[in-house]
Amino acid sequence: MSWNLKEKARAILAEEEGAIRKDWGGKVAIALVYPNTYAVGMSNLGFQTIYWHLNQLPDVVCERVFLPDPADLPEYRRTDTLPFSLESQRPLAEFDLVGFSVTYEGDFINVLRLLRMAGIPLESRQRRPSDPVVLMGGVCAFSNPEPMAPFMDFIVVGEGEEIVTEIVAAYRQAFEGVPLQSRRRDAFFDALRPIPGIYLPHDYEVKYHADGTIRSVTPTNGAPPIVVKRRLKDVNAFETLSLVKSPRAEYGHLALLEVGKGCGRGCRFCLEGEIYRPVRHRSLESLRETIEKLSKSSKRVGLVGACVSDYPWISGLMKILEEHGMEISISSLRADSLTEELVFGLARGGHRTLTIAPEAGTERLRQVIRKSITDEQLYEACRWIRAASIPNLKCYFMIGLPSESDEDIEAIPGLALRLLDRLNVKGGDGQPFGRLTLSISSFVPKPWTPFQWCSFEEVTRLAEKLTRIKAAVRRYPIRVLHENPREALLQAMLARGDRRVAEFLQLAAERDGEWRQALREWDGDPAFYAYRQRPLDETLPWDHFEVGVKKSGLIREYERAGLVPVESTV
Repeated sequence: MSWNLKEKARAILAEEEGAIRKDWGGKVAIALVYPNTYAVGMSNLGFQTIYWHLNQLPDVVCERVFLPDPADLPEYRRTDTLPFSLESQRPLAEFDLVGFSVTYEGDFINVLRLLRMAGIPLESRQRRPSDPVVLMGGVCAFSNPEPMAPFMDFIVVGEGEEIVTEIVAAYRQAFEGVPLQSRRRDAFFDALRPIPGIYLPHDYEVKYHADGTIRSVTPTNGAPPIVVKRRLKDVNAFETLSLVKSPRAEYGHLALLEVGKGCGRGCRFCLEGEIYRPVRHRSLESLRETIEKLSKSSKRVGLVGACVSDYPWISGLMKILEEHGMEISISSLRADSLTEELVFGLARGGHRTLTIAPEAGTERLRQVIRKSITDEQLYEACRWIRAASIPNLKCYFMIGLPSESDEDIEAIPGLALRLLDRLNVKGGDGQPFGRLTLSISSFVPKPWTPFQWCSFEEVTRLAEKLTRIKAAVRRYPIRVLHENPREALLQAMLARGDRRVAEFLQLAAERDGEWRQALREWDGDPAFYAYRQRPLDETLPWDHFEVGVKKSGLIREYERAGLVPVESTV
């Protein structure tokens, strides 16, 4: 192992507040892996929450592992250093369980890169008794984990705060007192099967029609036909907050606090608003207790939730935060639930940039995607921002949305200029406005949404639209940020992929993440997964899951959006 890399890990630990280090003796050793860099992973609230809950179990030691920074990869190769944990610098392969927390489909490739670097066989069927058991949780585990199915021993479908205790108990039941080389992985799988929310991919046989669509998914070994998502009934029973602070994390200066799970808005493109149903808000009293605890070590808090401004007791929450002298940050706000009181409360709490998400440039297209925000509500938000002297505004837009026209694209810069005109008045303290930023992403059809049957727009068309928007605002003080549409194509392919996409992922991992090269070499057809509009009666790769969303309801919303379904070819 490289001394330089070990020293870097120790330096990171020395800068952290709240890291947990435990003795390994007699404990189940769990590597909690975020398949991206440390800066990204330590800004993920779910990752931090599970790390804390696992380490509260007396017979568990949980340590964190991250994808190496790109600049460190040559040193890993030169010294044959294996991926190792932050806390004890032990190689990944020495842990009993290796759990990946996967939030973004693009990180599927990084999961396999880490396994490959660690010398752990990629496919579940190839692993030996001495290899760690590999599992996956996170949002991608219950939206559509099928592209990762061949690589996972099991998958946690749903919210993990409760289920992690049951997984550890099953591990103890299967392997207590059994020497490593004598362990039967099937014994652990047998102990896992009765646990609600556990999905063992090898228990399901998938068959396909001649046209490549799915014909059937058949359970074996007594597995249920439908895997039901695990959901917390009482969100007040579990604190969801970041307890490890690090200056190297993207939001390392903030203590992150979740105010609730889910969103009742029902935007037709939004995965998070569907799969975290039902909406569950933490009570004001439980948040008060958490804030009192946080205020002893931090004066800046980031409120996290699908729609924080929809929190029913937001005024009371702001008062509690002000009482404790906390500066406040909120990732994104709804313009139609924004109030003058909230904007001024954010300003008093040190908020420097307010972020809203119109998503579309016209009210017509916002109605199609069920984001019923009017231009007038956006103008009102601008007036409050200037009155409160918040210097910056960031707006999220999407291109490539279903039924989008050229007029809808032209309306994005047009709306931006009207917002800028209202922002360029003097603020409450007489200061000029700072910066208007447009953040533009490409629409990706996601599972469990009414738009899951829609097609992803051609990359060349998306690039043309971006060029038009940037050209229209070039002469104005407006910054435009956007992703590469080809990155969105990868996301679209993986988001709606089936098990055959695993071959592409393995190719990309073997090429050290060079997915464009892997895509050229892969025998599969990306257009089949990304560009194809799907019939409403097609069997989808995630149809053998239940996450609290009825397909009949999604079809109803699809039709209400005015979209025309295609006919089945089967």
